[in-house]
Amino acid sequence: MIKSEARKQLLAQRKNLTANECLKLDDLLLIQLQKQDWSNVHCVASFYPLAHQNEPNTLLFAKYLKAVIPDLIMAYPIVHVSDLTMQFYAETETLHQNKYGVMEPLPTQLIQAQFIDAILVPLIGVDKIGHRIGFGKGFYDKYFANFPKDRPRIGVSYFEPIPNIQDTHEFDVPLTYCITPWNSYEF
Repeated sequence: MIKSEARKQLLAQRKNLTANECLKLDDLLLIQLQKQDWSNVHCVASFYPLAHQNEPNTLLFAKYLKAVIPDLIMAYPIVHVSDLTMQFYAETETLHQNKYGVMEPLPTQLIQAQFIDAILVPLIGVDKIGHRIGFGKGFYDKYFANFPKDRPRIGVSYFEPIPNIQDTHEFDVPLTYCITPWNSYEF
């Protein structure tokens, strides 16, 4: 399946989820997240969920991680539309909304890629070898080019992987893991 077809189908499925279904799926995702090895993790990069897009509630995951990892630093992206790049900044209480409707922290404490121990990655879908379907701007693939290869890139999805994305590109960086409500995949 090509990305544009998969994106359209999966977004439609996600849009049709009710608020109660999303809450249940988030609880199941949290169980899968709890099964991951978080030892030696001091900084986790994540993303603020788009509620109107029915994205998984990563704020729930951050709350859990902060409860089990002393002095955990959570980092969130700020995107730079001009060159389609992003940087991660330490979580702040004050947020602002970017042009895509995504919440961003205040850019007060930049977290360099080498200090991020794991990254939770937004996605619309993933295939069975870890290629993700995002919104098509390439922010994460560009970021991954400089992200340490030995650090986990963990996709978070309400849906199981599709068999194959046919139109991947040489700059697409596969995930190392993906959690779904029912399974955890290692690629």
